[in-house]
Amino acid sequence: MESLKSLVVKLVQSAALVAGLSRRVARRMPVRRIVMLHGVGPGELEVAAFVAQMEWLARNFRVVPLGELIAGVNTGAPAAQEVALTFDDGLRCHAEVVAPVLSRLGLPATFFVCPGLMSERRWLWNHEARVRLQLLDDAQRQALAVDTGAPSAAIEPWVEWMKTLPLAARRQVEALIRARTPGFVPTPQQHARFDPVSWEQLRTLDSDLFTVGSHTSSHPILTTLDQVELENELRGSRDALERFLGKPVDLFCYPNGSQDRRVRETTAKIYRAAVTTESGFVGDGQDLHDLPRFPVADNVALFAWRMHRPEA
Repeated sequence: MESLKSLVVKLVQSAALVAGLSRRVARRMPVRRIVMLHGVGPGELEVAAFVAQMEWLARNFRVVPLGELIAGVNTGAPAAQEVALTFDDGLRCHAEVVAPVLSRLGLPATFFVCPGLMSERRWLWNHEARVRLQLLDDAQRQALAVDTGAPSAAIEPWVEWMKTLPLAARRQVEALIRARTPGFVPTPQQHARFDPVSWEQLRTLDSDLFTVGSHTSSHPILTTLDQVELENELRGSRDALERFLGKPVDLFCYPNGSQDRRVRETTAKIYRAAVTTESGFVGDGQDLHDLPRFPVADNVALFAWRMHRPEA
């Protein structure tokens, strides 16, 4: 037992050493950073790990609103260790779990939301598809894969395949999955993990600290849309949010990070800037509609490492 305790102590000490060295290296780098997060809570990034990383960030770096970071890039101002926090998917946990932590620490953040899903109280389509497919046994999934044309009965390859389909075809597959899982009722834990933030919760966010950005209306894969569908998702989301908030919404996040030249050019006509899921620092002269980010980690040591090695 003593040897196990010693091992734990050594691991903690090693993590602290890594975090300390990484912080020193990161602070010497004159770059801007955008951190990407999604859900916080059971099944996602654990709350304790999230709190620890945010506290570490507050102690060691200058956390600024995404808009301020973008303004610095736009004007060519020297980087001053700015870090911006961004949260994708507009989840209920962002209001119930994330915002209170950030408010306590005084950390600004941008929440990218999907107003169409909020209005209809619907989950992201890939969340729903994945949970419903998990209800089926292997034989049932295999039969459904044949009926839908899915190349695999395995759940993750199936969802990835759905991401490649045109919008109408993807919705047909969703309908078949729902038809084969008629008894599906989300658990309280699933509601907490996948429910969208509500309009009322959005209204209660501290507007001095938090920014609301667009994540499309319904979270489609933008590269699979025709031009009319694309513009409807981009403009419809911005219009709905601006009507509700009563102020401009000019920051955007590409769902799934999926984008190409056509998508970027269309986005640039509607939004001031857009973030991707590509890992990296925001450099001088960065395309404002192709802004890289890097993901948060499971622990402070790895998060600190990513502050100077974002691809880790």
